Amino acid sequence: MSDRDNSNPSKPKCSMIADPTSRESNDFYAKVVVQASDRWRVILCAQGLQWIIQKKESSHAGPWRGNKYVTSRSALIKACGTLGLLSDPATEAALFALPEHVSQLAKK
Repeated sequence: MSDRDNSNPSKPKCSMIADPTSRESNDFYAKVVVQASDRWRVILCAQGLQWIIQKKESSHAGPWRGNKYVTSRSALIKACGTLGLLSDPATEAALFALPEHVSQLAKK
C-alpha cells in the first residue's frame, strides 16, 4: 500500500508531521505564558484547560517536561515560588496578570 497520490508520484497523500508549535514539549510551542529561566517556563496546555510549569531536559536538544499542573493563578504562583521561579520581576508580573482561573481565558 502506497502513501503517495498516483496522479503525482512525488506528492504524498497526507502528512504525518504535526506543526511543532502545537507540541507542548517543543522549544517553539506557541502557548508559552512566560519563560522564567533557560530551563523553566510556564505554558497554557494545548486544550487551554490548565497551566503547566515545564522544565527543560538537561541536554540542549532535550524536550520540555511537565513538572506541575494547575488551573488557578494562586496555585501557579505558589508552585513557581516553591521552585524559586519568582526572582525575576517580569516573570512575577506576567503571572500576576493572568486571570484567577484558567477557564477565564476563554471568556476574554
